Amino acid sequence: MKVFISWSGDLSHKLAIILRDWLPSVIQSLEPYVSSEDIDKGARWSTDLSKELEASSYGILCVTRDNVDAPWLNFEAGALSRLVDQSRVSPFLFSLKRSEVKGPLLQFQSTISDKEDVRKLVHSLNKAEETGLIDEGRLDGIFDVWWPRLAEQLDELKRQTPASPDADRSGEDLGPLGAEVLEELLELVRQQHRLLNSPEALLPPGYIAHALRQADREFMRHPVFRDLYERWRELAAIVDSLSEDEPVPASLVRELVARLADPIEFITRRAGMRIPSVRFRGRRSPEGSE
Repeated sequence: MKVFISWSGDLSHKLAIILRDWLPSVIQSLEPYVSSEDIDKGARWSTDLSKELEASSYGILCVTRDNVDAPWLNFEAGALSRLVDQSRVSPFLFSLKRSEVKGPLLQFQSTISDKEDVRKLVHSLNKAEETGLIDEGRLDGIFDVWWPRLAEQLDELKRQTPASPDADRSGEDLGPLGAEVLEELLELVRQQHRLLNSPEALLPPGYIAHALRQADREFMRHPVFRDLYERWRELAAIVDSLSEDEPVPASLVRELVARLADPIEFITRRAGMRIPSVRFRGRRSPEGSE
């Protein structure tokens, strides 16, 4: 399965290379793609990137404090979300809190660079794999073997990165508990944002169709349908009993049709239909009809 790893800036690029080299160690069927490393010499980069975006089944966005607002990163995030399911696009946050993410990246479920969150990312990649799905227990064992190597490389990358003067300022005046509450509130906002963009996740079309069918069945069990059926059978029996040359009294026909009017008009009102009432020689047929 092809995995498109997006980056913008030097630090993000280094992180992308680390992930590109590490992921196949855990799931061998993955084919990670990083533009700077995988475009052939002489290839037209725009054409190559477009093909890779279309061929990829999963996207990882390497997000750092330096590139969280980068137009190129947000462009590739938008392109990926149009080509693959939103649940298969994950911003990988490096030395960055979830509360510091903004803009279009908010719609995606992000991954922070700790062991358990990266484990969730690996399981998500495994579930997206259409062939060669690895048993979850076995995948956890493989992950535990290879995690120390990734953790060491990420720690080394942090040591090589100069501290930003704005680092860790988000929530610094709130204290540990306040910062934690802020993170939870922002996660709730992100979930609501995803639901607004994908309402079918909250109310799947299949569920709505089922509810409508249930409502239809409840309505069809209303006594008025039995009443209509019985009156129709009575009308049919009387008409069927008449001989071909026997005259039919107008008063009888008028009475039989009038008896059908009440249940029919009840049904049409419930269905939201507005139709004229049946009239006989200028007189309103059923009492109280519309």
